[in-house]
Amino acid sequence: MKIKIKILPRNVLQEIEVTNGITVLELLEKIQLRPGPFVVLKNNVIIPVDYVLNDDADLSILQVISGG
Repeated sequence: MKIKIKILPRNVLQEIEVTNGITVLELLEKIQLRPGPFVVLKNNVIIPVDYVLNDDADLSILQVISGG
């Protein structure tokens, strides 16, 4: 299946081929991102790292920035 990914705030667009049933955590590992500083959204809703992707999806990956 194909996953379209938009990584923010870098505005990087990617389309990758993955196996059906991959989890969000496995997807992040595949594109070499750690889950801690990133939040994954599907249809503008945050999804957990154990969420299973079973269809072609358009995802946004938002880098979380904190500080004081």
